[in-house]
Amino acid sequence: MDTDNLAVYSLMEQLRGYVRKQFTGKLEIKSVKNNKWNIYYCHGRLVWASGGTHNHRRWRRLMSEYKVCVDFSKMSFRNTKEIKLWDYHVLVILMKRSVLNREQISPIIENFVREVLFDVIQCAANERISYYCDIEDEVTPVIALIHAESAINKAHQEWILWRKLGIADFSPNLAAWIKRPAQLKGEASELTHKTLTTILDGKRSLRELSAWLKKDLLTLTQSLMAYYYRGMIGLVEIPDIESPVAAIFLGTTTKTEQIKLIEASPEVRVELGHPLVACVDDSKQVCMTIEQIAKDFGFDFLGIRDSIRALPLLMEHKPEMIILDLIMPIVGGYELCTQIRRIPEFKDTPILILTSNDTLINQLRAKFVGATSFISKTSGNAKIGEQIQKHLLSS
Repeated sequence: MDTDNLAVYSLMEQLRGYVRKQFTGKLEIKSVKNNKWNIYYCHGRLVWASGGTHNHRRWRRLMSEYKVCVDFSKMSFRNTKEIKLWDYHVLVILMKRSVLNREQISPIIENFVREVLFDVIQCAANERISYYCDIEDEVTPVIALIHAESAINKAHQEWILWRKLGIADFSPNLAAWIKRPAQLKGEASELTHKTLTTILDGKRSLRELSAWLKKDLLTLTQSLMAYYYRGMIGLVEIPDIESPVAAIFLGTTTKTEQIKLIEASPEVRVELGHPLVACVDDSKQVCMTIEQIAKDFGFDFLGIRDSIRALPLLMEHKPEMIILDLIMPIVGGYELCTQIRRIPEFKDTPILILTSNDTLINQLRAKFVGATSFISKTSGNAKIGEQIQKHLLSS
């Protein structure tokens, strides 16, 4: 047994030991590089896990995958412990408000646990870790009891596959970027080059790319490693994003700043399971109008007033329909539509151009850049709603 396997074996025995003891409380795991993970047990079952380098990125990604969006301005945490475990207690609040039920929350928790266990196993294989057990720090109320042995084994099997492919030293939390663009353009096919230059910006982790592209993490990483070993792309550590509750609940902003933060953040919605309509328009009034129309038809809404930020926000939230204003500062509707259509995931997404100048030339140009149709700003709310419904339901 090599050192890697020995270290991982020791970790597995630690994790399973708390199962056999029917432990209730928190197991804190620290690495020599000061990474920390918290794994919560209840009578030997797993109930929650958090921590690591991308704790908040994990939250945003997994909640987005399950189409759960949260309005933190409508959340109320009763004490500091709930704020400390805000990620878990948001799920508690959503369950209490009947936004989600236990059956919907359980797979979300399982994925949080699985990812944390994988990261801990990978860390144990590469550096020394230490353990701290706290029987006083337990999670209440318990939403779901995860079978610990099964979760531990699944994470271990994922690590074994990761290691067998020769990528044990590469964390799925690393981000890929184009290191030698000229070499990539010369050696890759035109389609591959276009795809890689679109998705590899050094700002999304491999896990985030996997979720965005809806491709298996292992397969995606393996395919990218071929370009990595030939020096065309690089892998870099990226920081975690700011906690969505840090400024609001820990008193670091004024009331006015809190309101601005809430309005500016596209993540802050408590809506679930409805088609998402995104509108990119620099006019606040137009965004509010389209939002009201969309909600009247039972659709969720994402308003983006800064066209420069539109692409990353659209890629993060994956709307089922995109509405673009024709005339916007810096990046107009035609240019933005062209950029969106270059992204494979949006090749079939309905894109409607919103304009007050519905001329034949504009219609032809819109078709040329890949727009689905036009919406006239003077059509009236009912007509605009019918157009949105028609193209969304036919897609």
